[in-house]
Amino acid sequence: MDKGARNDLSAAVPKFCLALEEYRRTPEGRVRTSQDLLATFFPYDDKSCTDKVFKFLPNEVRGPIIAAWGIRGMKAALRDSDDRVQQVVYDAVVAGDVDHQAFEDGLGAETLVRWVPLSDLWSFWRQGKLSKQAIHKAIATAYELYLFDARWFLETITAKGGSLKGTDVLADGLTKDDLTQWVRRIHETGDGTPKGIVAALGWEKIVTKTANDVLIAVLDAVVTKVGLVSATAKDSSPRVSDVTAPKAEPKPEPPPATAVIAPKPEKAGAQEKTAPTAPRTLERPNDEPTWSVPPPVHDTGSALSTEDGIQVVLDEEEEAPEKIPSPTSPNIEVPAHTTATAPAPADEDDTQVRPSLRRSERPPARPPGNPRSR
Repeated sequence: MDKGARNDLSAAVPKFCLALEEYRRTPEGRVRTSQDLLATFFPYDDKSCTDKVFKFLPNEVRGPIIAAWGIRGMKAALRDSDDRVQQVVYDAVVAGDVDHQAFEDGLGAETLVRWVPLSDLWSFWRQGKLSKQAIHKAIATAYELYLFDARWFLETITAKGGSLKGTDVLADGLTKDDLTQWVRRIHETGDGTPKGIVAALGWEKIVTKTANDVLIAVLDAVVTKVGLVSATAKDSSPRVSDVTAPKAEPKPEPPPATAVIAPKPEKAGAQEKTAPTAPRTLERPNDEPTWSVPPPVHDTGSALSTEDGIQVVLDEEEEAPEKIPSPTSPNIEVPAHTTATAPAPADEDDTQVRPSLRRSERPPARPPGNPRSR
């Protein structure tokens, strides 16, 4: 923190910290002692020390404090550097010239809140042995400074692992008389809003009848809500989740990509290879190169063959060509040369009908009494 930047004591959060520090210095609010203050903000041993307070104070503020301890002249204290001030205070503490009580008295509550990081002051107070009085002071002060409202309080407070929430938590520790007075008070005021419910019970009753760990959890939520926590502590959790979340997402992506993309070229290739030969697989299993279309039936030919006993003979030269299967509809039989091979009208001298016959058929033997047949 820059020495020129100080906390505005008129703001809500610095006011909250100032109230806690002033109350800590009273007998009823003594959650941390003066020894704790010295050990926290100026820890030291026989060989070294760490300054966590004087380096934040400008010379015109820390100079009079050091001079009042009698360990440095006013003029020297006003111009001493940070390292020089640290060494002078360390020598005085080790020698016993400045004890923990003088240290706390010299560094007043307003001086600490104005110049020291507020997160450090909150951490110092939070690590103490928090009593009912201290918790009551903290919650009531935060509520009065509008750091949270009654609705947020009822939505946040939980107990017994989250099984109790809101008014159930407040009612869990109350006796029958307490509950009766609480309901009567709400009825008298006619205010059933969260603010009216909290006001009807009162903060003193809430803190007295509620477990300390439940109330401290609410305080932790309040300081997180208003940003009164260390920046590193507040930012560390989101950064960890932001870093791990993207790493977890890409892992499942590669397997589906390879599983979907790899088969596509194979299927496409297979379809391209089998497409030209598809019509062949649709041919009849008994088809042979010698298969031909059965002869068409003509009324005239059937009458002649029935009445005259004329047998039909097909010469090898007039045999119908082989059937060419259609690539689009291979199962449909289309007689070949139905127009070209249509029989000519029969005349009186030639009554032969020449339909298409299978090659496997052979002309029967010529009857001895019919010279006109071939």
